[in-house]
Amino acid sequence: MPNRKKNITEAKGTILLVTATRAEAIYFSQMRKDCRYMNLTVMYSGGVKNLKELVDKAAQRRLNGRYQKVWALFGFDEVNTSVDEVLEMQNDYALRKKVHLCYFNPCFELWFALHVNANMSYESDPERIREMVRKAISGFEMSEEYLLTKGLNLHLMLFPRHAFADLAARKMNESEKFRLGADVTTMPQFDDDLTEICGKADMSHNQKVFK
Repeated sequence: MPNRKKNITEAKGTILLVTATRAEAIYFSQMRKDCRYMNLTVMYSGGVKNLKELVDKAAQRRLNGRYQKVWALFGFDEVNTSVDEVLEMQNDYALRKKVHLCYFNPCFELWFALHVNANMSYESDPERIREMVRKAISGFEMSEEYLLTKGLNLHLMLFPRHAFADLAARKMNESEKFRLGADVTTMPQFDDDLTEICGKADMSHNQKVFK
């Protein structure tokens, strides 16, 4: 009887994700484990006050390793940035440093909100977005303590709606880019790199969770 092949794209290199907060690093480490992205490395920046510091730390980590792509991940509120600064950084400084920006305007929790409400409209108030997520996910808070205890399987819980969230993010970018002057989030571009470089998510070892 012939062996059945898994529908998994072969990995084509390595990718580094450097996050603005430790909580984000924990969440994406969950993703790395759940999806078996063995050639994805997730690192916490160590703490930053602004976007330039985050890009510099990501660039330094790029020099310390061999990565095909390097991404710096942040919410606008975490690094006190603006659309103008992000665009300038994206098209000049970060470009020269070979660092891609995975950002969320106005806050990282937008990514979770898109999972629980794929039809949401753009919201500029971070607190309203966080409240939306808290109403949908009992006990949620974007903290190290939550992600290491009650939220230990947060990524696994949200994964079935990942494709919906990705599509919702792309649609929001299309509808808001002209008004805001930039994408609301570049998470879809990061998703594209994950698929190209790391291959498709292998969730076969998590099948029991979804029964």
